[in-house]
Amino acid sequence: MTDSHAEASGLGIYLYCLARPECLSVVKGPAEQDLRGVDERYPLAALEEDGVVAVIGAVDPGEFCDRNLQTLRWVGSRACRHEAVVERIMGASPVLPVKFGTIFRSRTSLKEFLGRHREGISRVLDELRDKAEWSVKGYLNEGEARRIVTAADPAIQSRVAALSPSPGARYLQQKQLDAMIEAALRAWVERVTHDLHEVLALHAVASSELRRHAGAVTGRPERMVFNCSFLVTPAALPDFRAVLSDQLHAHKGTGLTLELRGPWPPYNFCPTLSEGEP
Repeated sequence: MTDSHAEASGLGIYLYCLARPECLSVVKGPAEQDLRGVDERYPLAALEEDGVVAVIGAVDPGEFCDRNLQTLRWVGSRACRHEAVVERIMGASPVLPVKFGTIFRSRTSLKEFLGRHREGISRVLDELRDKAEWSVKGYLNEGEARRIVTAADPAIQSRVAALSPSPGARYLQQKQLDAMIEAALRAWVERVTHDLHEVLALHAVASSELRRHAGAVTGRPERMVFNCSFLVTPAALPDFRAVLSDQLHAHKGTGLTLELRGPWPPYNFCPTLSEGEP
């Protein structure tokens, strides 16, 4: 689509990701690949500048208004198609993924952006070659973990044995004991999650600690206590998996479960591109 056509139609240039020329076979592949973009009415395209390929598509910028962007149903399907495009490109080339909703006014403005940042983009693409993001999430059954911590702590066991038979005195002692158990549980979680991050990071190029979500987000009854992403090479992945398996075995019966997901495009290991033009 030419700039004059885009301007006349009011369409914008939606940017999915930046990649190397080896991705062109995917972008321009046969129709049966069914690689649909955010707006299914317009095909994917590519804009190449000095060895950097911008994977793009046309969209109506007006549709990316605050009301739509705050509507989960509207965002959900489009964000999934955005992610599908980036993941398909990742299968052919290193990718620098771009956040959902990055839009330029025209190909000319996108070319200018690529010209200003070509050196940095090329450096990041070279750094990300043959690497993928893997996420590890840890969930804790607090009731089970609390019992383990209580049984393993001599000071807590001593307090339990010394509880008074008198209801009034026992109530105050129990409150103090509960606070002691909670402090021990927090210390145990901090130690375990710190050690988990350390041993996994030994087999990753980089790591990123992410926000731990509440149950309303995870949909799980257990509390999320660990949420990290790791940038891992294919060669290191078997050892990374083995270490995670060892950790699962070591903490069996403590209430801690670990979940590995990936490979993902390296969203958490890329600089933010903030010069899109809505």
